[in-house]
Amino acid sequence: MADSRADVEFDGLQRPTIWRDIFSKFDTCIALIAIAETASVIFAAYAAKLVYFGIFLHLEQPDWPYLAPAGLLALIAHLFLKQAGLYDIDTINDVTVPYGKIWGALATSFLVLLGILYVLKFADWYSRGWFLSWFALSSVVLVAVRIAAMGRVRQLVERGFLRQRIALYGTHEFVNAVRSEAENADRSLAIEGFFISKPMGIRLSDPAIDDSLYDLKAAIARRQFDTVIICLPASEAACIHSSVRELASYSTDLLLCTELNRYPVTIQGARNFGQLRTSVVNLVPLSERNRLLKSLTDLIVAGIALVLLAPFLALVALAIKLDSPGPVLFRQRRYGQNNRVFRIFKFRTMTVAEDGQNVEQAKRNDSRVTRVGWFLRRTSIDELPQLINVLKGEMSIVGPRPHALAHDMIFEQQQDRFSQRRRVLPGLTGWAQVNGFRGATRTPKDIQDRLQYDLYYIENWSIWLDLEIMVRTILVLFRGAY
Repeated sequence: MADSRADVEFDGLQRPTIWRDIFSKFDTCIALIAIAETASVIFAAYAAKLVYFGIFLHLEQPDWPYLAPAGLLALIAHLFLKQAGLYDIDTINDVTVPYGKIWGALATSFLVLLGILYVLKFADWYSRGWFLSWFALSSVVLVAVRIAAMGRVRQLVERGFLRQRIALYGTHEFVNAVRSEAENADRSLAIEGFFISKPMGIRLSDPAIDDSLYDLKAAIARRQFDTVIICLPASEAACIHSSVRELASYSTDLLLCTELNRYPVTIQGARNFGQLRTSVVNLVPLSERNRLLKSLTDLIVAGIALVLLAPFLALVALAIKLDSPGPVLFRQRRYGQNNRVFRIFKFRTMTVAEDGQNVEQAKRNDSRVTRVGWFLRRTSIDELPQLINVLKGEMSIVGPRPHALAHDMIFEQQQDRFSQRRRVLPGLTGWAQVNGFRGATRTPKDIQDRLQYDLYYIENWSIWLDLEIMVRTILVLFRGAY
């Protein structure tokens, strides 16, 4: 039975203005970011026109023929950026700039624009030099705007201006548990309302009797909260149903926390099988199409690299053989995708080859490292034989870096989600490595930081992210390892 008092007494409450009803602070912030990024693409077109024609070619060109496609591209780019999730609150509030998604959306937008101009027979009107200049400048300006915007958003969150206002409704035990967990997990959340429900028997007899639920509905009508979390145990299914029915008609995010949420798993969504509703706790990271695309990229890159580098690799092998006794290649067991064990190939850089229960990580000034080995490790040349593992299908060019089996056992005890890295093929390089996490992992904090970047890569994979990591790897080859 619905709360009949709501329709009468809400009329006496202070009503929000229409603008406050339509826009939240986060909505306004996202809209401003979208406008700034749209303007940056148009600005890049105009600046490219001035630089290319004015400075390099010393030609006078009217503005409007170049601003027209710029406006069209700005609209197309906005659609692709939005489709890529770049205007989601979680993405904008993240600490990691999604370079791959930004450049991927921008490149796709340019290709679509070129297709439109070609079909309309306008393509010959524009210089390829200007188009390339525009794309290059847009890539820089768009990323710069996004970095500045994300930095400003983090500042506003820290100051409390952009925090999401949360209300908790449920049993005393659950409300306290959710409050503690939410406030510790995300600084952008502000728990501003606590509504303790009546005992289960009263709630079942008539939800309208629950004064706390009535007070919550009144507060929602005044736009005091952005999100409401219902905190009731799964055993109270009837109460959950009645609470959702009472609150679902209001314009606010409505979340449900049950006993299932208290298990140490991450809920990624829900799936229905008839009347049975299940929670999704794990999904295949890549679709079949994306797995095929990634595999083809691996084969092409690894095959070309091995052919081009063959003479250089032969010289490295000769240097290792002349420097110290022992084999040229070092082979060690590692966990691959789906926990399959394989033998990884590396150029030998030490006098000792360990592959047992006790494997000591290399450290600075390690006496086991040979003279040639020091240079190979410093430049990561010792990793190049793993191109063979890529061709064998045991590794990928990009993915979470595999560890020795002995180290994996230790890391799994320290981090519950560590084994989730094995949902994809391990890589020659990875998202963690290009963000500064290379070399030995000495402390639990080291492996925790790496794990966060590896999981981010798995959950946000795209071919553009792989290409970005490949390019950035070249820039960090001479830093971080021993």
